[in-house]
Amino acid sequence: MNLFAPDYYVKSFKTLDLQKLHEKGIQLLLCDIDNTLVAYDEAIPNQDVVDFVKKLNLNGIEIALCSNSPNVRGEEFGKHLSVSNVYIFACKPFPFCFKKAMKDHGLKANQIAILGDQMYTDILGGNIWGLYTILTAPIAIKDRNITKVFRFFEELIYGYLEKKNILKRGEFDD
Repeated sequence: MNLFAPDYYVKSFKTLDLQKLHEKGIQLLLCDIDNTLVAYDEAIPNQDVVDFVKKLNLNGIEIALCSNSPNVRGEEFGKHLSVSNVYIFACKPFPFCFKKAMKDHGLKANQIAILGDQMYTDILGGNIWGLYTILTAPIAIKDRNITKVFRFFEELIYGYLEKKNILKRGEFDD
């Protein structure tokens, strides 16, 4: 298993197949915010995000936000959504957010999925801790400066995964 390879690769959170999550026994979706649900400079969720959260809730899947963003950003964003928890300054890929989510929701790792746009934080962290990992294409090209550093190294990972015929950028599972 490659720690940077997602279990599921989607173009957008809007194309996520909830039936696939049910088949995998997923009860909680941890969702990154920046460039996964909205661009990093959008302060509040747009209607697509609100509708996505409602759809998950209606389909029996809890949703929690798990972001490396600072407190103010994550908490303010979460106030506008019906989510079970907001894990801010999560320090992904480190285990803090993932372990806390398991404990808070009384779930095992294989009952939790993480949706994010970065291999070095969301996918690596989720794979290390045994979560079902979902990679989405970034919503926007612009990123925070620190994220640009990770994107540089992510390019190398994409090249490796493509060479090994594991994952090809833009060839989504949805």
